[in-house]
Amino acid sequence: MSGPVVVVAPLPQVLPRGRERVELQRDHARRAVWTSAAAQRSPIAELRKNTDDVPQASRGWHWSLSHSPTRVAGAVWCASIGVDVEERREVRPDLVERILDAEELALFAARGEDGFLRTWTGKEALLKEFGVGLQALSRCRIVRVGSSELEMRFDTHLRVVHQHSFDDHVVSVCTAGARAPSFVVHAQPLEARAEVAS
Repeated sequence: MSGPVVVVAPLPQVLPRGRERVELQRDHARRAVWTSAAAQRSPIAELRKNTDDVPQASRGWHWSLSHSPTRVAGAVWCASIGVDVEERREVRPDLVERILDAEELALFAARGEDGFLRTWTGKEALLKEFGVGLQALSRCRIVRVGSSELEMRFDTHLRVVHQHSFDDHVVSVCTAGARAPSFVVHAQPLEARAEVAS
């Protein structure tokens, strides 16, 4: 079996405001999860979360989703998984200091990169894989920077976070499985739920 299929797609160009917008983003992110499941012939039955808002495995398959103001991402895999997608934007210096420590900044500087977007999505994906929130951010540390992956430590756990950059966006995926993911970037918003083969 190859690695997980990470599905990324744009949101519709015209979006409602407020609560309706959030619901539409969630709906499209779930479409990305179902499309990932269909691509892998995953028998996932439902997308449920626990009371802490952590996705729950279904029939042994784990799932994760993310949305930015213009894109959604979703992934399904037979081991714990986390995915995050974000677009490049202006970032306040105090936020950079909160996300990257001096050693992490030096790792990116050696490559001629600022590293913020890669770090933010990488740490988000890692935290999602472990089912914890941003309060655990200080427990994530980058130990190696590659061209399309970050090696990261979360407490005593070592993970490789795979990354894909496109159109001023970065999508990151972290999983306990060792296989590299496939990134499928759609040009159009996803249709309603893709049916999963049984």
